[in-house]
Amino acid sequence: MIFEGVKLMVVGMTTVMLFLSLMILFINLVAKFTRGSAVRELAAIDRERELQALNRKNAKEAAAGGADEDIAVIAAAVAAYEAERFARV
Repeated sequence: MIFEGVKLMVVGMTTVMLFLSLMILFINLVAKFTRGSAVRELAAIDRERELQALNRKNAKEAAAGGADEDIAVIAAAVAAYEAERFARV
């Protein structure tokens, strides 16, 4: 009875070990076959990140320029209001 249990354990463990070994082999083969497309994909991701960084930089510069215009418009409006107010007095 114990011999049959040990035999079943050896067959089961051997089956699992062979399955896992084949799975590792297939994963490595797929990694070799898709290496070129992985490199192209990483290059595309890097280009997209650079483009996003450039867009953010341009947006910041545009926002800074627009803020200066807004301040100038507000200052002119305040000056016009004060000039009109003091002209009445």
